[in-house]
Amino acid sequence: MEILFASLILSSNSLTNKELLLWVLAIVEIIMSLITAIVYKRDKVLAKKGLWRTKEKTLLILPWLMGGIGGFLGIYAVRHKTQHWYFPLNNMVALIVQASLFISLAILL
Repeated sequence: MEILFASLILSSNSLTNKELLLWVLAIVEIIMSLITAIVYKRDKVLAKKGLWRTKEKTLLILPWLMGGIGGFLGIYAVRHKTQHWYFPLNNMVALIVQASLFISLAILL
């Protein structure tokens, strides 16, 4: 199914290279944001149970790997890591940088 979908997109003359790039970046952002939100939620559940947790370094890096939306949701929807000032700041800056890059690509390409 995925191969058929990818071949339809790549063979379609209706999408330009710019549009295809923006679509791919948007899909990667969605996937990485889901992964980031799941990791934040999992860490919150493990914290409540007193079990082995995800390293803070991992939670800080994930938003920069195209997971800015998921990191933002992980903090405010799950209410995880809200006591540490650097988590909301890190996620907000990552989200702003990613949005700026996406908008810049949309305009410049």
